[in-house]
Amino acid sequence: MTSGDRGLMLELTAERRAPLAGLVEAWLSRRSPEGKGDVPVVVPGHRVEVREVEVLLAGRPGLLDVLADVDGHGMHAVLGVRADGGEQAPEPGGDGRGLGLIHDDEGLASVIDALHDTELAPLVLAAVTGREPERETVNLVRDDDDETVVEFDARCCLTVFPRVLEGPHRGVEMLLALDEAGFNHLAAPLAVWRRGGHDLGVVQELLAGSAGGWALALTSLRDLYGSGGRPEEAGGDFGPEAQALGTMTARMHLALDRAFGREVASVAELADQVEAGVARIDPTLLRGEGALAALARVRASGVRAPMIRTHGDFHLGRTARTDLGWVVSDCSPGGQPPGADAPAFRSPLADVVDMLWSMHHVSAVATAERDPTGRGGPTSLARAWASRNRGAFLTAYLATPGIEDLVGADRALVRDLVTVLELERATTLAAQSTPG
Repeated sequence: MTSGDRGLMLELTAERRAPLAGLVEAWLSRRSPEGKGDVPVVVPGHRVEVREVEVLLAGRPGLLDVLADVDGHGMHAVLGVRADGGEQAPEPGGDGRGLGLIHDDEGLASVIDALHDTELAPLVLAAVTGREPERETVNLVRDDDDETVVEFDARCCLTVFPRVLEGPHRGVEMLLALDEAGFNHLAAPLAVWRRGGHDLGVVQELLAGSAGGWALALTSLRDLYGSGGRPEEAGGDFGPEAQALGTMTARMHLALDRAFGREVASVAELADQVEAGVARIDPTLLRGEGALAALARVRASGVRAPMIRTHGDFHLGRTARTDLGWVVSDCSPGGQPPGADAPAFRSPLADVVDMLWSMHHVSAVATAERDPTGRGGPTSLARAWASRNRGAFLTAYLATPGIEDLVGADRALVRDLVTVLELERATTLAAQSTPG
């Protein structure tokens, strides 16, 4: 499944380096003009050094896969080469991705972002998978600091990472581990694009008949607002979906336990860390109902609990409902962006809390959509929706066979740990919203 070397490495003479560096500058400045995230903005004085170039496809059209250092950041650009002045196919992004000109052994050529071109993107896919290119519909569905995602008909999607690190990409590592552990609630990996110790991208199956978790929840809330009454009586009741999502989440954690193993840690130490963080960032959170009591009970329990590799930042937007059930749908699960600290082993309940928060958040978004002034009446409906579906999710999660081995059989302690971890998440959100 892992793709190996597929083309010739371009000899980087002095005459070639400067034009290629200029093309990388053009590519980078167009994808992050305001310096969003960790991607550097190319301005005069910043150093762009091309490290290596693989010729994925020679000739016209051609493909050059470029790795470069930009102020210490490893960057990855897939450049398409066309005969200068040749007619270009329409671009899925529609925003004009011409990057400049280059002169090679075949003469002058125009260079574009290959992933934004309907003719060249299938050639990139063919180079990664080793299969013959096909004429098919191309749809650019995501292009940001972390990944560019291109869908091909109803067949597969290619995710390419614009930033590269030494060693495996954390999301790819988790994706492959879950697949190998027998967890089939995901878009199965078909090929990994890897070269010289760098994960450059991944190809996954495209999930037919899928609907995003966030969109489904929002539709359910809109139905509730339209009908009024109790959430379980609305046409788009999300309760059964929340239950199925809870079961899927527990199965994911059991698979992560099989794939990466576990550690054991004191929940009292967790409570101490959370309380210290809350006191430092936003001590008002400790005034919440039952917060101090839950911290005290967790601290007094003396329990040492299993800690596993979790998904991280696990929310509705990272899931989808397919004809066969709920799946983890983000193209590179992992929860932390490239360059973040090494993944820690955490309580699986941290992922649970992420999803519980997401259900609260979607209800708040739906309320604001329905009544921007905040003066109307949908707030109570939103609270009822969130309470019902958070409860359904957690109940189904805890009822999944085998999950007691990870979270314990003491349901009172589990709920206290959820309260503690909700404090931790609220603290993280408060820290992110603090200026500076």
